[in-house]
Amino acid sequence: MNATHSPVGYCECGRPVEFEGPKGSGAHREITCKCGRRHDVELGSAGWVAVAQLTPERSLPLSGFSIPLRQTPDAERFRFTFPLHGDAELPVHILFSRSEGRAEVKAADLKVFAVDGVRLPTDARRRWISWWRERRPAMARFFPPPRRVGRLPVPRPTRRPALAAR
Repeated sequence: MNATHSPVGYCECGRPVEFEGPKGSGAHREITCKCGRRHDVELGSAGWVAVAQLTPERSLPLSGFSIPLRQTPDAERFRFTFPLHGDAELPVHILFSRSEGRAEVKAADLKVFAVDGVRLPTDARRRWISWWRERRPAMARFFPPPRRVGRLPVPRPTRRPALAAR
């Protein structure tokens, strides 16, 4: 495939996302940038395209994720953004262990979603998104639409003219 030699997108750091040892197989690959970000690359009708970016997080989480996974020596933490409801993108966190073949994904104040049998954090991201999209209609009652959209004028009391002479 000659399409694997050209850039498929650009990283936040400004470097081109190129196939220099991608991981994965089939229609999905993971490319690691020199800055540490992981890019989820997908084969589409127009060729390979970068569809998402996982940003590494320096510290491991203190709460929300399971203690055994947090304590694995090779635990890595990533984040990406995803619109849970509407257009507002919120951070979603992944805790991944290659040796355990396990990841946990947590968004907002939702419970952790455990993913077993994953080889890459981008696989965990795709499986979480697929789970979220299947469950979203059932979860709509937990995420009601916002009551107020945009910046509406807020009524303020009118100022009375100051008395000129006292």
